[in-house]
Amino acid sequence: MTQKFKIATTAPHMGDLLKQHIRQNRLRRAAIARHLGRGYSTVYKYQKSESMQTSLLWELCLVIKHNFFMDLAAQLPADFTTNAPDPTLPLQERIAALEKENKLLKTKVETLMQVIGK
Repeated sequence: MTQKFKIATTAPHMGDLLKQHIRQNRLRRAAIARHLGRGYSTVYKYQKSESMQTSLLWELCLVIKHNFFMDLAAQLPADFTTNAPDPTLPLQERIAALEKENKLLKTKVETLMQVIGK
């Protein structure tokens, strides 16, 4: 039996994502550990972990106030599906309304130019 789908890349190293965010934002592991109710060394171990449970990642997102799930999602191909609502939908609707208004105003300007021109 042949495999239909082939995974070309490996999963991102979650500890590296965490470590990078902590460094970039100059967060203190001790403060993170206190908010999680765990020891300082535990947070250090998280930074070394290749993977972590979703519930732990969720807790880290809440404590650090950073969406690691979005970081992961950004690494997936753009053609993958999702059940998440499209955050650009209100903007797309506004653009469509403005384009419609623009078309109407152009028509009025053309009509006005014809009236003035005669």
